[in-house]
Amino acid sequence: MPFWEPRWEKYAVKVKPGEYYVSRDNIVITTVLGSCVSACIFDPQTGLGGINHFMLPSGEQGGDLYRSSRYGLFAMEQLINELMKHGSQRSDLQVKLAGGGDMISGLTSIGQQNIDFILQYIKDEGLKVVASDLGGDQARRIAYFPQEGRMLVNKLDHREDQKLIEEEKSYRVDVDEHLDDTDVELF
Repeated sequence: MPFWEPRWEKYAVKVKPGEYYVSRDNIVITTVLGSCVSACIFDPQTGLGGINHFMLPSGEQGGDLYRSSRYGLFAMEQLINELMKHGSQRSDLQVKLAGGGDMISGLTSIGQQNIDFILQYIKDEGLKVVASDLGGDQARRIAYFPQEGRMLVNKLDHREDQKLIEEEKSYRVDVDEHLDDTDVELF
């Protein structure tokens, strides 16, 4: 749901974990990342840009497809397919990456796993990375301007870490508890 963002003097859309958004409008797309990663992809030929936000590099073998929205592979395919559906060519795509912070030092390596995944994905798909801000131990607030492909990164104070960690945990629990089984009939 778009909202007015006075700082940028334009409408904004917030992308949460497991979501993506594509537009050629003069808006700003925002998200906040801890160990999660976002890919901001711009096509200068069509003036179309988009962003995703994923939590985990990949699912387990034979994993539940209903939970796929939180995984990197699904998030990247969703975003790229949406861009291509609107006329983009893979060879024109310019990728900017952010996130993968080590939010709980020494306890988990999800941030690094996300970084490893996205870099390998970019290499395997032959995509062009034009900028990145990955790793470290700080959360980030991203402002992405899809009409021009500009990504701004603001590193957050560590005082906000616990709130972001709790939001990420809450999202994981919510996805696990609210599986959409409307297309499945058990007998």
